[in-house]
Amino acid sequence: MTKTLKEIGANINLKGFVIHQIIKEAGDRHTILKEANELISITKKEKQFVGKVNKAYNQKSGPVYGIFGDEDHTFKSLLETYCLDNDFLSFSSNAIKHYKVVVSTSAPATGGFVIFAHFLNTDNNNDYILVLTINNKDGYVVSEVDLTIKDVKNLDLSKVDVACIINLTKWKNIKLGADLESKTYLSFVKGNKDVSYYFMSFIDCADKTTSTESTKRLITAVQKFLHEKGYERTEIIKKRNDVSDYCNDCLNRKKEISLSSISALLNNEQPDEFKEFAAVEEYGVSEIISGDKAQLRRIKYVYYKDNDITVGFDNSLLGKDVIFDKSKKQLIFKHLPLELIKELEK
Repeated sequence: MTKTLKEIGANINLKGFVIHQIIKEAGDRHTILKEANELISITKKEKQFVGKVNKAYNQKSGPVYGIFGDEDHTFKSLLETYCLDNDFLSFSSNAIKHYKVVVSTSAPATGGFVIFAHFLNTDNNNDYILVLTINNKDGYVVSEVDLTIKDVKNLDLSKVDVACIINLTKWKNIKLGADLESKTYLSFVKGNKDVSYYFMSFIDCADKTTSTESTKRLITAVQKFLHEKGYERTEIIKKRNDVSDYCNDCLNRKKEISLSSISALLNNEQPDEFKEFAAVEEYGVSEIISGDKAQLRRIKYVYYKDNDITVGFDNSLLGKDVIFDKSKKQLIFKHLPLELIKELEK
């Protein structure tokens, strides 16, 4: 059956959209705020813009997943107020005033257009807040007269250092204790440190993904990716072991585990393929991964074959359903699958 291609923005129910402008030169602390007086009327153009941002943000920018930090609660408090009064213009207005204060304290910070959007993604029925800073040179044309989008030429978020998407639905559910699975509810783009620091301070983003959760997310993404690619069993085993060896080598050498490096390991002909696959919110794998050795054992695959015997099992089963007695050089399997028991009983 032919797969129907959705138009960009078809899954976006845009509830609020506004653009403000910060005017500031790098090296100069003098900052001017040009504030929008009303929300932008939602048309197909705005929906497509947010749809393109949402798609490119996850696939191209390598977002880091986290939570609100403990440094400055201003933005979080404004967002909590918005969740109660649903006044998006007031929320964005108060937020941009806070942003102006943050930017004016940072000499390297530059001005730009700051876009605030509230949208429902109908694919997963979750609400999101997008905060994105752009300049006309990035490929967009924003009118400085009425602060509206005039044209969207292209969307290259690999060049955008300051952007954040907050999953409002997850955030609310986590606060209510209704979501015990998720630990993170926002993602942010970390670009040049001098450039992105002030934006992260404005939102108060914190990478709070634990090494255990970070590794679990990676393993889930690797297993799902290899399954969807339809690799042969021996190829899957090799790729899983390559990832395991790379991660453990990084941990032993106290180096960062890089999602980009893992992506290149899995497919050196398309080195960004797995990175784009794993960075989407469903898997939430950050560009830099905090490794957990105990969890990494789950991805390693023990495999041996000769003329008489073939043995294969996940390394995570060692000490549980697979027992290796080193002194007796014996391998004991427990809790055998029913089909294997039936085969042996024959």
